[in-house]
Amino acid sequence: MAKDAKKPQIRAIYKVAGFLAFIMLGYLGIRSYRLSVEKMKINMCIDQMGDLLYNIREKFRNERSGYAELNYQTAVSMNIIPKSMFKEGFREAVNPYLGGVDFWYSSLGTEDDYLAFEISFQGLSSFGCQELMKIQWDEGLNKDFIAVAGYANATPSGVLDLIFADMQQKDIKSFNIFKSSENHYIPQTKLDSICACKDLTCTVVWKFK
Repeated sequence: MAKDAKKPQIRAIYKVAGFLAFIMLGYLGIRSYRLSVEKMKINMCIDQMGDLLYNIREKFRNERSGYAELNYQTAVSMNIIPKSMFKEGFREAVNPYLGGVDFWYSSLGTEDDYLAFEISFQGLSSFGCQELMKIQWDEGLNKDFIAVAGYANATPSGVLDLIFADMQQKDIKSFNIFKSSENHYIPQTKLDSICACKDLTCTVVWKFK
C-alpha cells in the first residue's frame, strides 16, 4: 500500500522536473537565438564599415584639403553611404542596430592638416559595443586605424580630435579611448564599464587616416 501511495508523488516530481527542464531549454534557446542575432548584426556592422572606409578614401583621394569637407551631409551627397543603410521609415542612414551613423574630419597631429576622419555608430547594444571596440581594422595591420572610443550613450564623431597618430596609450587620460595597438587587448571588466548601456544607446567612434 505504501508503494502505491508514493506513485502519485513520484509522478508529480517527474512532471515538475520535466516542466523545469522545458523552461530551461526554452531559455537557453532564446538566449542562443539572441546571441546569433547579435553576431549577425556585428558582422553587418563590419561589412558596412568596410564599405564606408573604402568609399571615403576613394572620394577624397585627390582632395588637397584632405578630409576637411567630410561630414554627414557630404557623405550623403557624395554617395559615400551605401544605399542599403537607408531604411524605410528612417530619415537618415542607420547601422544594423538601426542606430545613427556620423562622420567628421580630424587631424593626424596638433596642426589642422585634416588628414584623418572619424566615424561613429550609435544605438548599439552593450555586446555590440564591446565587440566592435575590439575590431582590428586593416586586416590587423592597423596602418590606417588610429584609435577607438566607446560610450554608453549617443555620441557624435569628433570626440577623437585630440587623439593623434603619434600618441601612446599611456598619454591618453580618458578610460574609454584606446589606440589601435591596444584596443584588441582591452580587459573585459573595462569593456563592461565602457559599454554599460542597458538599452540600445551605446556608441563606438573610430578614427582613421
